[in-house]
Amino acid sequence: MSPSRSVEAPFSSGQYVSCQSVPVPLSISFSGSGFLATYQLGVAQSMLDRSPWVLQAAPKVMGASAGSLVAAAVVCGSSLDMVRDEMLRFVRQMRGHVLGPLHPAGNVSVWIERMLRLLLPANAHIMASGRLAIAMTRIPDGQNIMVSKFTSREDVVQALLCGCFLPGYCGIQPPSYKGVHYVDGGFSSIQPTNSCPIGHTITVSPFAGETDICPKDPAPLCDLVVSGANLHCSLVNGYRILDAIYPYNWEALDKAYHSGYRDGLHFLQTSDLVPCLPLLNTPSEPHFSPPPNGWTDLETDQEEEEEEWYLFC
Repeated sequence: MSPSRSVEAPFSSGQYVSCQSVPVPLSISFSGSGFLATYQLGVAQSMLDRSPWVLQAAPKVMGASAGSLVAAAVVCGSSLDMVRDEMLRFVRQMRGHVLGPLHPAGNVSVWIERMLRLLLPANAHIMASGRLAIAMTRIPDGQNIMVSKFTSREDVVQALLCGCFLPGYCGIQPPSYKGVHYVDGGFSSIQPTNSCPIGHTITVSPFAGETDICPKDPAPLCDLVVSGANLHCSLVNGYRILDAIYPYNWEALDKAYHSGYRDGLHFLQTSDLVPCLPLLNTPSEPHFSPPPNGWTDLETDQEEEEEEWYLFC
């Protein structure tokens, strides 16, 4: 994480341990994630619950592929719980088909469009312009394009559909934005940061690797560079990729959400971004029950430390 600036924590009421200005990183990037975007939703929800000014002060919220859906929900103030529930509902419906989301009955693009039209507010383009940055891969030259200016709600919807279009998975004919065809932004930049100075961005990914907020696994045998992002080459990450693309078990996605929430809290605490926590046992903040463990069976010392801190908070 990188250079930061001070932002006054906005509180309306309640008794707090400290209310001094806190350093807030400049921007946030959500990587390509497939259906494991539920992990990123958990991270974002932990920030909204504990340090909302981290998201509110971010001048750029970037996303690639399904990560752009999370970024759009954050910028436009959509309910993150509703986005998660829509994802889980779709996966449960597709569980009855042998091919899951690849079955003709499970048109992923149609589902994404329906979800966007349901959850994005009428003034989404006003809220998103200048803050939301959607990664797209231009056809036919494969150039990465970051779109952050929108003149209508329809612009936001179409840009997101282009940025999430995986050929063969979402259909055959790539969608277009302002007359130009695009496909999934993850092909050219799976962890977009190119619209911000180097090092000025919190990066979030559901895959273990060199990312600010991601699952913490034992040291891998090697690393793999995928579309500019450094991922750990491990069996566990391989299973995560399968869950992201072919989510047969919806419970794994729900557990990923809770793991993301816990990892988000750990990041906020270790980065000194939560010095203004409400005092414990006050009526203004009910006791928070810890979420279940991560969606893998691997238990590390890091996870145990996170759980201890989580219970303390």
